[in-house]
Amino acid sequence: MTSPRIEAYLQRLRRELRRQFIVDPRILDEVRGHLVDAVEGARKQGDSPEADAEAMARFGSPEVVAAAFVADRTRIPHRWVLAASMVAGGAIAFVDSRPSWDDTGITAGAMLLAAATFGFLGPQRPWRWALAVGLWIPAYALVRTPAPGTLALLLVVIFPLAGAYAGRAVRYQSTVRRSPSSNGITGL
Repeated sequence: MTSPRIEAYLQRLRRELRRQFIVDPRILDEVRGHLVDAVEGARKQGDSPEADAEAMARFGSPEVVAAAFVADRTRIPHRWVLAASMVAGGAIAFVDSRPSWDDTGITAGAMLLAAATFGFLGPQRPWRWALAVGLWIPAYALVRTPAPGTLALLLVVIFPLAGAYAGRAVRYQSTVRRSPSSNGITGL
């Protein structure tokens, strides 16, 4: 049986992991095991009656532990998402730059949908995917005709920003619906 302090720590860790879009009960089980082992070891040695508080302090705050799990799980996938978002943005800009193409609405919609997809896949950094998708068209315009009025094309980035944050919101909602709440009932 774990102490109430350890259970409170695990609740904070669960909330922080869910805030970072990670729902994996194995992580909580692993952390619980490490904390219980540290407390039992300290009590066997007769160190302190506050062994659970000391074990949690040595382990780190729930925010630090969650950040370590997020960094470990997202390092390589984020590189792939960044590469894919750059390719998608470049492809959309290429089609938009064709002389026969004259459909701004489809270009804006494609940027919105592409960024929404990447915002869903990598919800920790939606701004990065939005810029990777959306900066190609203004960059091409600045290279082709460097005029002060072309800086207004940076407004094009609004569409991928909206899409990336919408994808992130959908991911968050799906994460909240799938994760068990503190009382064991699935949250809606």
